[in-house]
Amino acid sequence: MNTDINELHEKFSEYGKSAKEWQRKCILLLPETVRLRVWEEKGFSCIYEYAGKLAGMSKGQVIDALYILKKIEDKPALMRVVEEKGINAVRPVVSIATMEDEKFWAGKAREMGNNTLRVFVRDVTREALVMNESQQVRDIPKNENKIKIIAMQLPSKLAQRLEKLKGAGSWAEIVEELVEAKEKENAIRKIKLEEEKPEAMRTDSKHVPRGIRSYIRRRSEGKCEFPNCGKKTEHLHHVNRFSSDKVHDPDMIVALCKAHHDLAHRGLIEGEDGSTEDWKITKERDYTNLNWYVDRQYELYRR
Repeated sequence: MNTDINELHEKFSEYGKSAKEWQRKCILLLPETVRLRVWEEKGFSCIYEYAGKLAGMSKGQVIDALYILKKIEDKPALMRVVEEKGINAVRPVVSIATMEDEKFWAGKAREMGNNTLRVFVRDVTREALVMNESQQVRDIPKNENKIKIIAMQLPSKLAQRLEKLKGAGSWAEIVEELVEAKEKENAIRKIKLEEEKPEAMRTDSKHVPRGIRSYIRRRSEGKCEFPNCGKKTEHLHHVNRFSSDKVHDPDMIVALCKAHHDLAHRGLIEGEDGSTEDWKITKERDYTNLNWYVDRQYELYRR
């Protein structure tokens, strides 16, 4: 019985892979098919009926594929990635890649999974916006650099409560009170966590001890500690690689989501040996960093 199930599963998987490969080939033919209006010559009402009946593609898939292929038609490096990995592989970079840097983004699309690449693009874009904003602030005369406008979208009931709380006072006053209360709460929490922090443990076991795991879970509140991420924690990341020093140190272990954990081991997090508050995504890895060498050796060994 189990043998029959395994054989059936293997065949289904094999046929599924073949189906994906052939659909990828059909997707690459779409722009020329549209240009020559092939469906009209073959008696179909539109490109969507043609692609649906012959390749099993939905209307949404056709529209999406044509949009992406149009965006990269002048970017051969990205087009080669589509040929190799499929159209989803380049989806995260189509809105950011230019003719000048398409080879860089093609390399990232080739080596990264879709989720990791999407997070990488988001963080790189965010870093660029922060740098641009900082430059603009520096360019403003000092006597004008005093007010910053912040827009918020709040549920109506919460907005009403906030307005009631403000009363006759100013928004600056109420926000300052809220910020001070939150900062005080965070400071108390930080002191309490520091008191509860377990000692570092030297061991040959790569598994993080339960007490240290529990401490990091409370510190991170179960969320990725990369700045402005907040996704669910999936990995406990040793800033100083465990294979190098065989130590589980709660000060040197960071809770990360899958994407940021992957980026860390690709050497694409700047300032990894410092506070997570200062962590940034870098577009190029530092090949002189010991962690990159350790990660590379581990990857080669695993393969």
